[in-house]
Amino acid sequence: MEYAAIFSDAVEPFRDFIVDAAKFLKADGTLLFAIENQYGVKYWCGAAEDHLQEPFAGIKGYKKEKTARTFSKAALERLVEEAGLKQHRIYGVLPDYKFPTYIFSEEYKPTASDMENIAYTYGKNSLLVADEKSIYQDLTDNDVLMFFANSFLVEASAEQLNANAPLLVTARGENKAEYRIITAIYPDKTVAKQAAHSKAQKHLLQMAENERVLANRGVHVFQGELKNGVWTRPFYNLRRADTCFSEYLKHAELNEVWKMVEELRENLLKSSEISFDADNALVQRGIASPDESFGAILEHGYVDMTFYNAFVDENRLVFFDQEWMIPKLPLEFILYYAVKSVFQRCGSTSAVSFETVTKHLNISKSHQRMYDALEEEIWKPLFLRQGDFYGEGGYCTQYYTTPKIEQLREHSDALEKENQQLNINLQAQLNSNKQLSNEIKDIKQNVAELTKQTEQKQKDNIFLQHKLLAEQETNTSLTQQLNNQQGHIELLLESDRELERIKNSRSWRYMGYVWQIRDVLIPCGSKRRMLGKIIVKFVKHPIRFIGKCSPARIHKFFMTLRREGTEGVSRRLDDCLIGNNIQTTQLVLNEVNLAAQKTAADYEVLYVPTQDKPVISIVIPVYNQFEYTYLCIKSILENSGDIAYEIIIADDCSTDLTTKIDEIIHGVHTIHNESNLRFLRNCNNAAKQARGQYILFLNNDTQVQVDWLAPLIELIERDDSIGMVGSKLVYPDGRLQEAGGILWQDGSAWNYGNRANPDEPEFNYVKEADYISGAAIMIRKSLWEEIGGFDERFVPAYCEDSDLAFEVRKHGCKVMYQPKSVVVHFEGISNGTDTTSGQKAYQVTNQKKFLEKWQQELQENHLPNAVDPFCARERSVHKKILLMVDHYVPHYDKDAGSRTVYQYLQLFVNQGFSVKFIGDNFFAHQPYTDTLQQMGVEVLYGPYYAKHWKDWLKENGKDIGYVFLNRPHISVKYIDAVREFTNARVIYYGHDLHFLRIHREYELDGQKEKLEESEKWKEQELYIMRQADMNYYPSMIEEQAIHEIDSKIPVKAITAYVYEKFMDVVYEPEKREGILFVGGFGHAPNLDAVQWFLDKIYPDVYKNIKADFYIVGSKAPDEITHITTEGVIVKGFVSEEELQQLYNSCKLVVVPLRYGAGVKGKVVEALYYGIPIVTTSVGAEGIKGIEDIAVVEDQEQKLIDAICKVYQNDEKLIKMSEKSQLYVREKFSTDAVWDIVKEDFE
Repeated sequence: MEYAAIFSDAVEPFRDFIVDAAKFLKADGTLLFAIENQYGVKYWCGAAEDHLQEPFAGIKGYKKEKTARTFSKAALERLVEEAGLKQHRIYGVLPDYKFPTYIFSEEYKPTASDMENIAYTYGKNSLLVADEKSIYQDLTDNDVLMFFANSFLVEASAEQLNANAPLLVTARGENKAEYRIITAIYPDKTVAKQAAHSKAQKHLLQMAENERVLANRGVHVFQGELKNGVWTRPFYNLRRADTCFSEYLKHAELNEVWKMVEELRENLLKSSEISFDADNALVQRGIASPDESFGAILEHGYVDMTFYNAFVDENRLVFFDQEWMIPKLPLEFILYYAVKSVFQRCGSTSAVSFETVTKHLNISKSHQRMYDALEEEIWKPLFLRQGDFYGEGGYCTQYYTTPKIEQLREHSDALEKENQQLNINLQAQLNSNKQLSNEIKDIKQNVAELTKQTEQKQKDNIFLQHKLLAEQETNTSLTQQLNNQQGHIELLLESDRELERIKNSRSWRYMGYVWQIRDVLIPCGSKRRMLGKIIVKFVKHPIRFIGKCSPARIHKFFMTLRREGTEGVSRRLDDCLIGNNIQTTQLVLNEVNLAAQKTAADYEVLYVPTQDKPVISIVIPVYNQFEYTYLCIKSILENSGDIAYEIIIADDCSTDLTTKIDEIIHGVHTIHNESNLRFLRNCNNAAKQARGQYILFLNNDTQVQVDWLAPLIELIERDDSIGMVGSKLVYPDGRLQEAGGILWQDGSAWNYGNRANPDEPEFNYVKEADYISGAAIMIRKSLWEEIGGFDERFVPAYCEDSDLAFEVRKHGCKVMYQPKSVVVHFEGISNGTDTTSGQKAYQVTNQKKFLEKWQQELQENHLPNAVDPFCARERSVHKKILLMVDHYVPHYDKDAGSRTVYQYLQLFVNQGFSVKFIGDNFFAHQPYTDTLQQMGVEVLYGPYYAKHWKDWLKENGKDIGYVFLNRPHISVKYIDAVREFTNARVIYYGHDLHFLRIHREYELDGQKEKLEESEKWKEQELYIMRQADMNYYPSMIEEQAIHEIDSKIPVKAITAYVYEKFMDVVYEPEKREGILFVGGFGHAPNLDAVQWFLDKIYPDVYKNIKADFYIVGSKAPDEITHITTEGVIVKGFVSEEELQQLYNSCKLVVVPLRYGAGVKGKVVEALYYGIPIVTTSVGAEGIKGIEDIAVVEDQEQKLIDAICKVYQNDEKLIKMSEKSQLYVREKFSTDAVWDIVKEDFE
């Protein structure tokens, strides 16, 4: 058919060819013909067009009309139909119709396993640019394999075609005739196999016999039935075992990998009698000597018992197509063959190395080589031609045959000789040209290098000039600053002398007596003291004070006094008169316009995106008030990000524009109630339609703020024990409405923080709450259904949200407040604020019902009305409260000390403590403060707390059970106040002994001022230790040093670094390079370590092993960042992700510390990442047993030799990595750390 245009002058020669062929058919006859595909995938890969022998000829379109050509599938269908054969079916053929291995219909979607044994050939002029076999799976996944099939088989008829024609036919054409089997899959879900040659009938019988024997021996096999020379069995739509095994390798699920391997081993043991004879298939073929032991020998080795000939059915292996049996086969060989065959196909995607699996199977390298040889010996006699058995590579770029005509051969020989002589001459000329080319290239390189050097020198000169000018300006500026500071110091000294004079004066002593009398008559924190403060403020600011007075503020004064005590009133008074300098939340609101009489046409049409699988179902109950509903939904669309949600409008018989909401807002799911259900039942009814994992109830008189939704989801998905979460509610004027609610023993409720500044620290951390206002709450759908929705005893509304919170806790879950989710609530729009009439009157009635239902719970777990809001606001009645103090919010990614503080904060939160944190600079460093607040830690910051932290401690000290102080220079400021105002157990964590570290530095450089500094630190540190109930240090070294000074000081060596999760690092030395140092340069020992290493160690290391040196650390000074030494790469401060990449790509970590004290965080971190370590004894200090894991050397030459030796020893590196990971799991897990310290917190 392809040549029809050459032999015919007809207008449609190809159609006419089919018409002529069809004339020979009976009425119900069928025409079959095969043809290449114009757009076959092999042509896209560069194969020469079969007829024209030109790459891409068909794809570009045939230029000549009188030429052989092929067609696309659509063109073939048109030709067949135009020829009058209305019934037709087209099959795809791979690799092509000349060597058909795989014939498939459109009804069958092929798999990667179906196509893995295809071998293909190309014409002599092919220009291959891709491997077509690597493209098959992508074509299948995108449902276009039929379009790109290399050939088509066309079945056409004027009448009906056979309805039970095969969906798929496969054959291995390269098999010898006696082993050639055809397999077909039919629409009736039947698989049929039959011999393609009469000689192969015996092989088919042998396969049936193999499966019968295996089934009788207890191996799970899908057996077939052999009848009339055809073997049939049902088609099973199950996952292939090789697919499962590949997935486990890809995701490094080693337990599942070992499980599948062991199951295969068990099946092999069942399959045959076992011996341990020296006579086996390897010995018989001369591959191994009789002295070699291969373990269990299978008398009948069914070599097809691999993952590629098995399905996974109900978590067990079920085998099929057991064609081959080899006598005396080692069991280990089949295991190796099964694993190797999977890696041959998916090795590039596997996260587990082939060596890891063979090592687990205890298959040595020598045995692997023998098994490879045996494999070739087994399969070689079965095939007509040699190729890659696993289907990768094996290209045959020519499939034409040279004509066997003697004259052509002689002519070819003559041309070959002539060609050889021309090649010799050409090669000589090329060599000469190449020599000239090299000389020209060298000259050009020299010129380019000289030009480059000249340009660089010019740039260096300009840079040095600029640097000199900048340094001159800097020197001038520093001189001015120094003069200013000296002047400032003089002023401070003068002020100090004046204060000292006043302090020693007689009047100051008399005032001291007066203040003592004042403290007796007007105690601190009393209402009398507060009244005195108010009088003083009135006298100081009379005009401002009178201007601020109003009935509302007087009412607020008494409410605050009742809720927050005198300290709260004092703070609020300061805010009102002088401000607290905490920025108020900036709200973005759509203006509400109720005055205008709007129609549907006045509103811009909104489009809510539709979701097939929403994560959240937002339920908005409405009754009229369409303007609020519209703006509420608009705010959702503007501020919800890319989270998949649906909006359900529960319309409770509205009479305004709500009835037309579907015309104005597209994509919402509106439920129009037939009768007025009232609020509670309306919500319950609408929730039945929710499709999301979570249901979020949102009042229509709200407007959500930017990124309000993601924090709710992140919080509830963080912990399975969290059942319900709620937002921070804010009034339209920016004041706080509620930061979680408090319920007292009498059933009365407080909107905590009502009308306060919503950005104050106490309202901005995640915490448990007694209840969350129903204006914006999200609950797990499964929990909602388990509870049964809102309790209908509270119909029509009010107290249903409080009741739901109690039900959530009754079902074992927590109710949490999320301050990052901000929702503006126009409170009172829905039902007003008058509780004496209308729906709002139910608020009073339902409160009584609520008290009756939950009276026992309220008595046992709640406080009397207005008693101790400090505990009540976060349900801390039965919790231990811990205060942590450090120099600032821990910058956990910047230095090891901060990371320790952060990890211990995590530990205490996870142990159920209510944790408070004071950073001595009272600054809200971001993102670190936000991280702690989201963890559930209350962080005190801002000018108010900087000034009044002692007042805060006085008022709340009775509730604080533990105080955890960090670092001596911080702890000395707080320890006396902690002792005075609390009864807390005081823990002091020194991080290291400062006096010991500085003394070691003195021993290195001999500077006497450092010896004096060491003594001052020693005095301060010992004072703090003697005041504390327990002192923590990172190692036994500090503990011993302290007890040598004073054996009575309570001190304990703790684990300085805590990890909740651990990684399974597969250390592969061949994929790693370079040496890594990690350490912040704000810590002097780290700077000294790097400078010493670069000066004394690294030059010889680089000379021997050419390994790059990566320097990572914050605050790197110029002498580090400007290093130009060959091989040194200064990274400076890096993100957590980049640091992890460096740990996973570098071969070795060095910690060349010469002084310092305590356990070094950089060492523990390297152990965590499973990267081998070479360090000094100072770096190893405090880590018990480190010598068994890392290499420890102090002397310069020994350190150089150790680094070079370890770096080049892959076996030792792997063992060091494995030991490191085991050590970290044992010593630095949360359980291990808590076991050490828990007695101090009980």
